Amino acid sequence: MGKDEFLALECITDLLKVEQVVGENASQTSLVRDIVLPGKVRKIAEVDTELRDVKGRVIENKVIVEGVLHKQIFYVDDKSGQMKEFTVDDERFVHFVDVPGAMPGMNVQVHVRVEFVGHDFIREVKAYRDAESAEDLELETEHEKDKKKNVDSLFRQTVVLEIFAKVTESMQLDVVVDVNGVDKNNVKTELLKVESVIGENASQVSVQADVDFDRPARKIKNIDTQIRNLETRVIENKVIVEGVLHKQIYFVGADDDVVHELSVDEKFTHFVDVPGAFPGANVQLHPRVEFVAVDIDADDPTRGKQTAIIDLFAKVTETVQVDVVTDIMGAAVRKELLKVAQVIGEGSKQQNIVADLKAPAPAKKMAGPPETRFENLETRIIEDKVVIEGDLVKHVYFVSDDDEAEVREFEVREHFTAFVDIPGARPGQVAQVYPRVEFTDFDIDPRDRTRIRQTTIIEIFVKVTEHVQLEVVVSCDTGPTPSVTIYVVQPGDTLFLIAQRFNVSLQAIEKANPQITDPNLIFPGQQIFIPRR
Repeated sequence: MGKDEFLALECITDLLKVEQVVGENASQTSLVRDIVLPGKVRKIAEVDTELRDVKGRVIENKVIVEGVLHKQIFYVDDKSGQMKEFTVDDERFVHFVDVPGAMPGMNVQVHVRVEFVGHDFIREVKAYRDAESAEDLELETEHEKDKKKNVDSLFRQTVVLEIFAKVTESMQLDVVVDVNGVDKNNVKTELLKVESVIGENASQVSVQADVDFDRPARKIKNIDTQIRNLETRVIENKVIVEGVLHKQIYFVGADDDVVHELSVDEKFTHFVDVPGAFPGANVQLHPRVEFVAVDIDADDPTRGKQTAIIDLFAKVTETVQVDVVTDIMGAAVRKELLKVAQVIGEGSKQQNIVADLKAPAPAKKMAGPPETRFENLETRIIEDKVVIEGDLVKHVYFVSDDDEAEVREFEVREHFTAFVDIPGARPGQVAQVYPRVEFTDFDIDPRDRTRIRQTTIIEIFVKVTEHVQLEVVVSCDTGPTPSVTIYVVQPGDTLFLIAQRFNVSLQAIEKANPQITDPNLIFPGQQIFIPRR
């Protein structure tokens, strides 16, 4: 006699920070403009294009995509036969991609590529060169004008861009990572490296400062704010936040009733309590200016008092490797389609940047460490490596070697290229780069104290992820009514006899048990799902 077992599944979950896919779409746009190339053009040999400053912004049911197209045209000059280069003025583009369900505040990934570049010759145009100014040209004789007369070539350019946008929503979700009460062979899992949520919190910081107008102010029209140069650092149970509050204050002058503008930058430092946070954890920061106002001093209208309140929301996560359940064969489960940022690998590298600097005046000694920042960071993933290029900008302070002993400053910009080994990295994946300056040293040349030898050590941390769409199990039926019947095979049983006993078809049992590759081969003690009618 067979033994029937009715089991309610026990799903074990883990709280993960995941990206739920809202939607994705692609669209094309054409950039058409007229371009004048100098001289008579025999043919256009090659066009190099580069997309810069591409960014996406989510509005209701749409993604607004902005960027800059940079183009260099290589052409053959008809007169000399030489190949020449012409850099076209950067062209800004704005386009939208329909993504139903998208809402402001959601996350967006944008990928733009140049699909086609074409140039159609229109006509030759007259041009004058070598004149100092328009006035000089007017004073010249017709004979002198003819000698400077040139022929340029007018082309109509067509560039077709393909724009892809994917919108996701950050959410914390209990994902099933293990199941009890069923044969493990019936549980499908996927090994992922994902972000597990440690904690999140919000805190407010008040930024107050005195404002000096360049003239008496009668009233404040409006204030535009922007938070710049944000840096975060995780310490034990806290996230340290540093940044700059940039403000453009538009005010009405008391003497002329004209609206004037004043730009003000203020640095701020604050911390957000996140219990469980630890150094090395990942942090996402979402700042928002909640309130800003400037009160004009009644006694001195050239001065004012500014108050701004910034809300800082920090989420701290840890990269973990976890088996997530994608299906439980024969069981009633609920699934979610997720866009998961699967971590391919991470690593770091130190690099020395050595440079000979030229100070604007002889230096007696250095006046403390330099202020540093990274600009123009670009990353490129090749096989098993990430290539990073960028500029390290330093503000160097020194004491002048004279009787005044003044502290002086000059700026240095150094370009660097580095690579970090990430096994498994491939083009098309996503690289996150976090550079920092570890050490800086200066040696002043005693024979020429304007010459300074600088050595800087930078550390570059890189994380490579790949975005995959995956259906994962988020819950299963654990109510009192059994969602499945699990039958333990007894000696002498066959699938046909079991099907008759439970009054279900043999095909239904085979479909509910794909782990059974040979219907004629079952063995005592084996667990089999019996589908409920």
